[in-house]
Amino acid sequence: MDALIDLSLRAVFLALLHPFTRGLLLVLVALYGGGSGWPGWGAGLCGMLGVGFWLAPLWRRWRDRRR
Repeated sequence: MDALIDLSLRAVFLALLHPFTRGLLLVLVALYGGGSGWPGWGAGLCGMLGVGFWLAPLWRRWRDRRR
């Protein structure tokens, strides 16, 4: 059981390294939080952070192309 917990934590930390998977993880946490009765601000904050991690690189790329 300890090995399973260790592998799960390593997978989450590796997912947090890349912006796309970080955003996906935060959006999934927001969906889980919304369904399990978290306060609205908590689930909303996770969702906004997740979408922000997706939109920030796209916005930067768009801004650099306009120059």
